[in-house]
Amino acid sequence: MAENESFENVNNKIRFDEKAFLRKARFISILRITLISLGVTIGIFVLSYVIPEIMLQKQENRIDSIYPELIKLSEPNTFVLSGESYNVRLFGRQKKYYLLRLLGNKPYPAGAITIDFDVWGGEQIKGNHAFTLPEGEKEYLAPSAVPKLKFYHPASSYEKVSREFNALENIPKNYTVEMALSFKKPLTLDEIKTIIPGDLKLMWGAVGVFSEKDYAKNSYLSEKLVGNPYLDKTNGERQLLKELESLSHIPSHHAKNLKRTVSYLKENGIKYFGVVVVGNPDTLAKLASNPLIRAAVLGIKSSL
Repeated sequence: MAENESFENVNNKIRFDEKAFLRKARFISILRITLISLGVTIGIFVLSYVIPEIMLQKQENRIDSIYPELIKLSEPNTFVLSGESYNVRLFGRQKKYYLLRLLGNKPYPAGAITIDFDVWGGEQIKGNHAFTLPEGEKEYLAPSAVPKLKFYHPASSYEKVSREFNALENIPKNYTVEMALSFKKPLTLDEIKTIIPGDLKLMWGAVGVFSEKDYAKNSYLSEKLVGNPYLDKTNGERQLLKELESLSHIPSHHAKNLKRTVSYLKENGIKYFGVVVVGNPDTLAKLASNPLIRAAVLGIKSSL
């Protein structure tokens, strides 16, 4: 009898508690669903924000490694300050650059450009548009209304070639003036130095990067500029080639054309069809009688 009572007590102790089990199972199920939902949320966050942000930053670093130098080598007498960047869409960003032109050693605003790019590497240049005032044909760069510097290749034909030497008469003698000069034939750097007075500073040289036949057939090629900003430096032409070659190895829409440019210059040498000079208006005016000067486009002028 005592044994039966003992067995019943033990049986009661180990009796299955169904309600407790269900509560525990429900808790575990809810916990599992919560953890899965949290994991999915984190995964979506990583995929939609963190990874694109990493990829966009990588693309921005690539943009920063090429465009400041590229602009310096393609925009006359211009250098670049890096500006702000901002996201414009989920997988896209824009990077702003401020352009400055040098008048001697003093910088002047020359507009701005924005590079629009995405995580996949696509890129597009926006801004720095040129406009012409109604009363004349001279071009200016928006938004600062800075005169646009223009060159005319000797092999190309144009409806009109600008020679703005007469405008120098109205500029005060104590001013410093920027001017783009175009030649009647391509010149080497040594040849340029023999015709440009020593008190004018050579700032930038427009380099021929196509054949004479190409320039003769397509005059617009003279606006697809490649220039040397190191005219006054020792081994400046070697530095130009080095920078062009370095830029050609960075993945971009310009890489193929840069490789072609480097190859052309190594094969044909460096000759200039124009230069940007800075100096006194009286000295610049004397160049009007030089038979090698085909065109002259007035740029920035200032009393400094």
